[in-house]
Amino acid sequence: MELRTRVFVTIVFLVGLIGGLYLFSDWFSKATGYALGEDQKTAFANCLNERGSALYESESCSACEKQNEILGENAYAIIRKVICGSDLCGGLVSVPAWELDGKIYYGIKTYKQLDELSGCAIAER
Repeated sequence: MELRTRVFVTIVFLVGLIGGLYLFSDWFSKATGYALGEDQKTAFANCLNERGSALYESESCSACEKQNEILGENAYAIIRKVICGSDLCGGLVSVPAWELDGKIYYGIKTYKQLDELSGCAIAER
């Protein structure tokens, strides 16, 4: 195959690959609930607060840091948080833990999961 043809085919392949990865990442972020805009995250966090929800966490918790990354800086600042010490807030099994409608849910939650558990609707994207 001529050098020009190989270069052309390689460039077309790379452009196709990059485009495919972009489309996949866009779909994946929407499927997992990471694709919310800041306004939607803020509204969702306000809804959680209105319903009396709380996020239990501790200062030395790597899973709590991951939960905070998922929430985003603005929403994390709004959500009511309870910082637990070494006693894990009087009986909690682990953190992060969410109190939603009087029930405790353990582990990292996506916006989609929080939507299903709390009843706070995520605005359409």
